[in-house]
Amino acid sequence: MENTGYKSFETLERYYTDDGTSTGETKPNIVTDPDYIAPFLDTTTCPPGSRFYNTAQTKTITRNNCGSGYSGSDATLTAYPNQFVSNESVVDANNQAIAWLEANAQIYANNVGTCTATILDTIPPTAPTGLRCYSSDENHLTLEWNASTDNVGVVRYEVFRRINNGTYGTDPYYGTPNITGVFYATIDETYYFKVRAKDAAGNYSPFSSEISGSV
Repeated sequence: MENTGYKSFETLERYYTDDGTSTGETKPNIVTDPDYIAPFLDTTTCPPGSRFYNTAQTKTITRNNCGSGYSGSDATLTAYPNQFVSNESVVDANNQAIAWLEANAQIYANNVGTCTATILDTIPPTAPTGLRCYSSDENHLTLEWNASTDNVGVVRYEVFRRINNGTYGTDPYYGTPNITGVFYATIDETYYFKVRAKDAAGNYSPFSSEISGSV
């Protein structure tokens, strides 16, 4: 190991105070000893060795842990200047930086890279099934259904509602990622519901069968 420029002592030797001669007794120079002598800078007798630092190095790699049908983006990891030091040469310091990039670039890309769909999904989810409705209390109806299936994944269910002899609106009354919903209801009115699923690509399933309920 190259010199740092600091002089340190492994052992301490005891001397007589009256004439300064050695007693022949020694002991380890440890921090917990009251007589401990800390290293001190002495570039005359302990000239420091040369120190070389790396220049900036980068490695760009593609994220490789995306799911089926998705591709990963590129990400660049940087070893900044002076991040690594060598007593031999700048080349050696740069090689340390390159080895660090090789060991960590893929992990970095998998953490910060993005995933993009590589195929156009045109397959809609299946229609929700098993639609059921029951009164939660005197002011609410609970609606439940069985989950749809989809090749990419369902991200949302949309509930459409009509009251008595009214018609369904063109926009959903309620949207949720869950397979249940609770709705306010008033006495003496009949509510009709139907549900559809939406997948990650924006495809809609057919509507479920209609169900009615009242409190």
